[in-house]
Amino acid sequence: LVDDNEDFLDSTKDILEEEGYEVLTASSGEDAIERAQRQIFHVVVMDIKMPGMNGVEAFVEIKKLNPGVKVIMCTAYIVEHLIRQALEEGAYAVLNKPFEMEVLLRMIDNARLQSGIGGVILVADRDEELCAELERVLTTHGHHVIVAHNGPAALEKTRSHSFDILLIEADLPGINGLEIYRRV
Repeated sequence: LVDDNEDFLDSTKDILEEEGYEVLTASSGEDAIERAQRQIFHVVVMDIKMPGMNGVEAFVEIKKLNPGVKVIMCTAYIVEHLIRQALEEGAYAVLNKPFEMEVLLRMIDNARLQSGIGGVILVADRDEELCAELERVLTTHGHHVIVAHNGPAALEKTRSHSFDILLIEADLPGINGLEIYRRV
């Protein structure tokens, strides 16, 4: 999430995190590029008009680092030449501020789906063969799978990773699946 308006960054970050997204923020185009040099992002929501490097310039540099990233540009200003440039450079979409948060959330979900980004799934079961088969099938469908074979290991995985889906055996050894679900 890239914007020079700190209030917008804070409030939008809070909403996206409530929806389960892992969100990093940057307050300038230069800062966004620096972050993109250190980490791969699936979706970037970036303001077009910022002091210094504008959002379109930053977007072009980020696309060089990560060609598969989906970038949603947003602006509160009438900057048709920058909007046109962003779309020509391959921006996923442009939103005019203020916008409904539901529109942004739907757009992020659609961008992730078009990117082929699957979810992060915890598979916790004592049956190692079942876990291996689930991991094989889910991985071929674009998901990232993390496996645990007992309750304490599964609970530890939930502390170190953010999961979209939990597939947990109810009668897991050590800590049962329902208790793990409650703690998560």
